[in-house]
Amino acid sequence: MTPGRGVFIGQRKDRLGARLLMMLTCIRLAEDFDTDYRVNWFPQGADAPELDTPHELFATEWMAAHFLEGRAYDELAADAVPVWSFQGDKTPDRLRDHLAAGRSVIVEEGFEVLAFPWEDIESIRPRYRDFIHRIGFAPPIRAVMDQADARLSGKGVSAYHIRRGDILNGLPWKHTTWPAKIEPEELYDAHLDKSRGQTAIMFSDQPELIARFQQRHPKLIQMADIADLSGMTRAQRDFLELYTMSRAERVIAPFISAFSMAAARISGQQRLVFRDVLSEDEIARANERVIQRVAQGPSAFLNPSEAAHVYAKASQYLCAQDRCQEAYDLAQPILDAGADNAFLPLLQALNAFYLGKWKESEHLARTGLENPNLWPEDRAVLCALRGAILGARKKRWAAGLRFAKAFWAKPLRPDVVVLGSRMLYRDQLPFRLFPPVDWALQRRLRQRRFAPFNNLYLVQHKVIARQPCNFDMVLLDWADLSLDQRARRLPESPARLAALEAAVRASEDLSEDDPAVQSLISTLHRHTGEVSLSAAIDVARKVVAACPDAPLYHKRLAELYADAGDAGAARLSMADALACDPDNAFLVFATGQLLIRLGAKRQGEQQILNAAELDEVTAAIQGAAGRIHLRRGNKPQARRFLERAVALCPTYSRFSNQLRRVDG
Repeated sequence: MTPGRGVFIGQRKDRLGARLLMMLTCIRLAEDFDTDYRVNWFPQGADAPELDTPHELFATEWMAAHFLEGRAYDELAADAVPVWSFQGDKTPDRLRDHLAAGRSVIVEEGFEVLAFPWEDIESIRPRYRDFIHRIGFAPPIRAVMDQADARLSGKGVSAYHIRRGDILNGLPWKHTTWPAKIEPEELYDAHLDKSRGQTAIMFSDQPELIARFQQRHPKLIQMADIADLSGMTRAQRDFLELYTMSRAERVIAPFISAFSMAAARISGQQRLVFRDVLSEDEIARANERVIQRVAQGPSAFLNPSEAAHVYAKASQYLCAQDRCQEAYDLAQPILDAGADNAFLPLLQALNAFYLGKWKESEHLARTGLENPNLWPEDRAVLCALRGAILGARKKRWAAGLRFAKAFWAKPLRPDVVVLGSRMLYRDQLPFRLFPPVDWALQRRLRQRRFAPFNNLYLVQHKVIARQPCNFDMVLLDWADLSLDQRARRLPESPARLAALEAAVRASEDLSEDDPAVQSLISTLHRHTGEVSLSAAIDVARKVVAACPDAPLYHKRLAELYADAGDAGAARLSMADALACDPDNAFLVFATGQLLIRLGAKRQGEQQILNAAELDEVTAAIQGAAGRIHLRRGNKPQARRFLERAVALCPTYSRFSNQLRRVDG
């Protein structure tokens, strides 16, 4: 290393696996760019208390050479830049010049092997396996690492990670499903049977599971067969298990597991999931064995909670094969055994829904919504499901009320989109409960079906035959009504905006001369910068002239005028929108927002308060009114609106926190 060169500074705020990978990345970069590296082990906001004593892991002299103290870090970081700022470069020249000038680079990447566009990642990846030996570990740690190397390295070993732990027993984790983290034992058995004769080692946060596997597979080893870690701290045990896993030939684990992912990265290879190592037929046979075990009842599992989590996977396979009655029958013994997982009534409500048991499905959904442990995403699904049930029972207004709660809470949740699409296609949504939207156009805007199993509870073909709607068209104009931050970021998402335009282009029965299409495309292009503000205003004027009774188009024109700084024209256009439907709570709310934006704060806030009196389904409107009264010191009025907001969306903590301020 040349004196005076900048260094790579690694830092992570989270757990051990990500920190180790960050350090290995720094070692690699320092070697390839002829410099050194440092580690900021205590970055501001770190949330891994088990790592607060790094001397448990690292040798004192190595820490002295590579760890940064506060003042040294401040000096190096003063003119440092993040490593990702060089990811768009086509050559290493700018990075080399930066380091040569004595400026450092911050490295926070902790889950992927880092490679620049001019590098070959596949030639870099295998080097990580040896980099870990350049870290100065404490002698007791190094001794166990040597034992692991002697037992596993170069022996063709398969390492398995089976995730349970806090998912089964911890709060709040046990109360929602983790399909990408929990894999049934039968899949592990299938690969162990397929690889008989080869050495295999299993890691799990549930020791009882390893013991159960060893009964079926006597040659299977665990960490205790390599070294006794009972006297070590949590950080030491975690690292040594992770390191030992990384010495295996292959790491097989659930789709999402930071622990096994880090082990695979440290080993210089890609972690494998079961679809990588088992055929479709082998997976199908394993799933049938899962179903057979669930049919034995909760006694076949560690506890009722594990039975519930594994059942969650089995039920989707069953329903995908139109075996819904079987899925329905298998759930009841788990409920009877006392499984209190908040998601279980949701799954049974879905089974009843598929079977046309409308009253029972609604009862289960209503009961499920009363569970205080329900996760926000699951609450939204249950609200949408209850809406679909009520829609099927011809209770259209009640159906719309429930779906509105679901949509404004989690409009991007796939289950909510699929159930909402069903209700829209079947004319079960009373549009009066929603803001002005071109519903005829909305019905035609489709998106691809969601990937099955991992990101939704529903089996889509049991709910709708067509592709689901793309409800981003609603959010394009009304994102402020959503409580979900990702949904609100639609204008900043080129991919979602492009998908919405593609949905318009894909609809063969839509004409480019249709004012609704012209308005939507112009609005999309305005967000993406493909049309100028003046051109967008011209299109909006033409659309308003063609559709003078459609408040949505007046609203869009008003917002364009506001963008252009024409407050008078913006006010007039919004007044035209409101004149189309004077008592529409959403238009009154939008009027208030526009007035505040134009500098008429008091007048705008009054309109928002008026909107809250008219509205009965939108937590965002009720919460906005509550905050206005809270700022003004009107505590009784603030409480009234914030209590409404909490009732509409109990899982949204912001409203609950504001309500506590009222009483504080």
